[in-house]
Amino acid sequence: MNPAPARAFAPGRCTLVGEHVDYADGVVVCIAVQLGVTVDVRPAARDAAVGPLPAATLQALRERGLAVPPLDIRITATLPAGAGLSSSAALCCATAVAVLRLLGESIPARELCDLALHAERDIAGVPCGPLDQRAVVLSPADGALVLDCRDGGARAVPWLDGYVLAACHTGVTHDVGGDGYRTRRAEADAALALLGARSFRDVTPQQARSVGDPLLARRATHIVSETARALECAEALANGDAVRVGELMSASHASLRDAYEVSTPALDAAVAAAEGVEGCLGARLVGAGFGGTAVALVDALHDEACLASMRAALPGAAGRGAWLLVPSPGLAALAPDAIRA
Repeated sequence: MNPAPARAFAPGRCTLVGEHVDYADGVVVCIAVQLGVTVDVRPAARDAAVGPLPAATLQALRERGLAVPPLDIRITATLPAGAGLSSSAALCCATAVAVLRLLGESIPARELCDLALHAERDIAGVPCGPLDQRAVVLSPADGALVLDCRDGGARAVPWLDGYVLAACHTGVTHDVGGDGYRTRRAEADAALALLGARSFRDVTPQQARSVGDPLLARRATHIVSETARALECAEALANGDAVRVGELMSASHASLRDAYEVSTPALDAAVAAAEGVEGCLGARLVGAGFGGTAVALVDALHDEACLASMRAALPGAAGRGAWLLVPSPGLAALAPDAIRA
């Protein structure tokens, strides 16, 4: 074991299209972002009380057979908590890599994703899907990641030259462990049961709309249509079609608002404000909804105007943060000493 303190940085994640489908065998298009979480660890007399997610990550590492000693853990972040940008996954992944570095160990990238998911979902009890951990670890340096949550496939597509993402926190904290998220997951399961299908990937749009319960029909319709939008978004990115990417982002927001009912008045206001700015091609909520952040695809010549318009629509959100987000390397690229291909 390295007696010196060890450090790791993990980026956050921003979804372009593909929300609330990672737990339903869907497809997600996302990027890692330049904001993230830094974790420093060093041996201590006993584990420091640093919260449930670092503690769950240490437990997951020990369950894997690693001789993790008691640790002092220090956390700093440029990525805000509760913004819908995967701060919890970044925290788990950064903690794991810092400990691996301390121990002089390494782990395959996919196993790190699974370990961080196990820590957050199974040990800490947060009902998350596999999206965030994979995006944090596997995202390419200069492009977007296309994740197939049914078979685990992941591929990179290029980013759009001259475009950035303007992101503005609404002032309401997003909570993936809250009742709203848990309810949507239960409703998705109930809709699939009524359809008699093994996977939403086997469900057609017509079948989704035909579910006997109107609420569950809306939930199924979002899941099926959102994966279709994500697949089209990946194709549009590959073709450099920024206009179509923006249209799909706005369509995703409309579905999340109307069919999945996870938006809020503040998120809707921020999205509408962004869409009214010259150079903005589309906007949507990011993350599970019920609060958090709105994000807009905008050309770099109008990025500050877009941020200003979003801020102006949210007078109560001053100080909660607004950022320009760009694709950044995932943790596998940042920590090849601790993460094997």
